[in-house]
Amino acid sequence: MGNAAYLLWGNEGEGLREKSDFVKIITGKMGTGTLNEIWSGYVDPGDLPRSEELAQILEKYVAEDRISFDPAIRVKHSIGMGGADYARILDGGLGRIVDAVIFPNEEEVSNILRSGERSIEIVIYGGGTSVTGGVTPQGKKKYSVSLDTSNLNFLKVDPSNLIIEVGAGVAGPKAEEEATRFGLTLGNFPESFYFSTIGGWISTNAAGQESNRYGRTRDMVIGVKMETPVGGFEDKVTPGESAFFKVADIAVGSEGNFGVVTRAWLRLSPRPGRLYYRTYMFPSFRDGLLSLRRSFSSGIKPMISRLSDDVETSLYLDSAGDSLLVRVFRRYVSARMHGRDGSMLVVVSEKRDDLNFQGGINIGAIPAKYWYRERYLRPLVYNSLLKMGIVAETIETSAKWDLLGEIYDSSRKIFEEIVNDMRINAILMCHASHQYLTGSVLYFTFLFHTEKNREEKLREIRDALLKNIISKGGALSHHHGIGTLQNKFLADYKGSTLSLIRELKNYFDPNGMLGVGSF
Repeated sequence: MGNAAYLLWGNEGEGLREKSDFVKIITGKMGTGTLNEIWSGYVDPGDLPRSEELAQILEKYVAEDRISFDPAIRVKHSIGMGGADYARILDGGLGRIVDAVIFPNEEEVSNILRSGERSIEIVIYGGGTSVTGGVTPQGKKKYSVSLDTSNLNFLKVDPSNLIIEVGAGVAGPKAEEEATRFGLTLGNFPESFYFSTIGGWISTNAAGQESNRYGRTRDMVIGVKMETPVGGFEDKVTPGESAFFKVADIAVGSEGNFGVVTRAWLRLSPRPGRLYYRTYMFPSFRDGLLSLRRSFSSGIKPMISRLSDDVETSLYLDSAGDSLLVRVFRRYVSARMHGRDGSMLVVVSEKRDDLNFQGGINIGAIPAKYWYRERYLRPLVYNSLLKMGIVAETIETSAKWDLLGEIYDSSRKIFEEIVNDMRINAILMCHASHQYLTGSVLYFTFLFHTEKNREEKLREIRDALLKNIISKGGALSHHHGIGTLQNKFLADYKGSTLSLIRELKNYFDPNGMLGVGSF
């Protein structure tokens, strides 16, 4: 395994927590029976060819020691962490692999983008946590080069003005650690927090689990510096302005199609002190959505409010362990719910008054505290499922309050019809999070097991769900971005606005050096 790359979530051997009981619960709910491990989590691409022509081109603009042709590094930079990436691997494929990886500093980013080289496509790589094909090379040019942002690592806090100036390659924990030194927080804690980067957050307009309080990335960014093939652009760092638009307005959510954000200025907030926790059970997901709507419409706005449907709730309660305390708690919940399944709402806030929701049964703080403690582990425990050939995929959307119930119900119906036709073992679960005055996010997760054509089946399920969501008034994506997997829906979703996006693309990147996908 000389060229093997570890491609599962997390860093190999660094606190990885794979739960065998979780696997048993999932396989039990899916009805697969006992499964054997079919994948180690490693991929060995063998000895990939090295292009001397490409080496000579890159060395004009980037220091030689910041250029890599190592096969393992190239594979790692070509495969994201979405279901489609893993389905392809389980089917025995890899897809296109980048021809080189560069680790430029800011000056070198500018040099290569303005080089005018027509034989290179640049794919930007931050933490590699894309779940929509965002790091997958497209092969639109002779050579595909991954631009790793890890050397864009500038970091400085301005505590007087509550601003952090940060390089695009800085990972979430590093930026948050620096802010914490001054009693401050960025307030952006996505599930990928430990591995995703500031540049990645900006690229997809990411939303952390505490977005109810701190907003999304667009709400935090007050300026960016962006390098493009036609020049560099930098915002004036002001709290707000009324002078056309900022570079940040173009960069946030653009997924690197217009340029490479090399650094950014983001708003900080005071760190909260004590947190309060509460958990509710509702008879149904729709009942929980109604309670969320009423609370947010009346001004109640907790830091975190996450409503799980009956499937996700059952999985959560079953995977909490089998200690005496847990068994007693399950019996308590069952008694309060009169033996019925239900939907669980987890609420966390620094304000006690934000914990009051109507229409549900208050089952105390323990489940909410447990969820908060374990909230970054879900991708890690899926590693065990992948090793056994179970593919997990996520689709997220946002919609107005009055559309959420229909999107949820119709998505479940379509999913059941498709997997029944395919005759595969599968489950779909959903939670509502990232609430607004006007609506909420729905975050679907589905898992399935089959022994062949995994990528094809995944695409069919995913596309059907997305078509349904869009037709019912939901967003194409709320915070994952579109990558290469969802750009096929852009024309229908954006309408005439897509022509404006194309004009911007043609202005900033006239030769098509940057970005992923085609639009």
